[in-house]
Amino acid sequence: MATVGHSANKNHFQLDRISFFTDGVFAIAITLLVIEFKVPVIEHPTDHLLWDALKEMAWKLLGFVLSFCIVGYYWSVHHRIFGYVEKYTARLIWHNLLFLFSVVLLPFTSGLLGEYASDSHLLIPYGVYVLNICLVALMNAILWFYVSDPKNDLLTHKISKERIMLGFYFTLVVPILFILSFFVTTKQPTIGRLIPLIIPVILKYGLNGLSARALQNEMPHN
Repeated sequence: MATVGHSANKNHFQLDRISFFTDGVFAIAITLLVIEFKVPVIEHPTDHLLWDALKEMAWKLLGFVLSFCIVGYYWSVHHRIFGYVEKYTARLIWHNLLFLFSVVLLPFTSGLLGEYASDSHLLIPYGVYVLNICLVALMNAILWFYVSDPKNDLLTHKISKERIMLGFYFTLVVPILFILSFFVTTKQPTIGRLIPLIIPVILKYGLNGLSARALQNEMPHN
């Protein structure tokens, strides 16, 4: 697809428009997640009844926290990706839109999961949610590989192969653990749905070696 036909001095402005639009979509998506929470209505309230009602919302709260973190994580990933971009094409815009499409589905799939969170024997709500997570990761990977490909000439500077693959590995962590979580959920629902809680630990400490190698390859050599 041909490059968008704007003058070079408008590139920065147009890139800012893409980033601002993306930030707005993420902000709306992350706000919509909390709409599923309704204050418990109890006809003759007591602390005991209210506490029971709040306990029933525990799984819905966990789903909200996970979804909030997932949306926030992919926003930060998108922020880092576009930190490398100094040019844009129509194809980049469409890749970005498809990525955002997968993100704006999360409030619905998160709401579906939350609505039936207490019915741990149901697999469809969690399965749909995991599929959405996988779609977000796939669209993120496609966007990253398109941006980082030197043939597309979009970068502020060349990115090492190690850095490109590191970005891909970071993208894979989330869907892989959610897929594992889903299969464990079919046998052990409680344990399975807690597996995604280890994602931050793996992202923080599990890829340190690859991160160090990528950084070393990007440092200038004397």
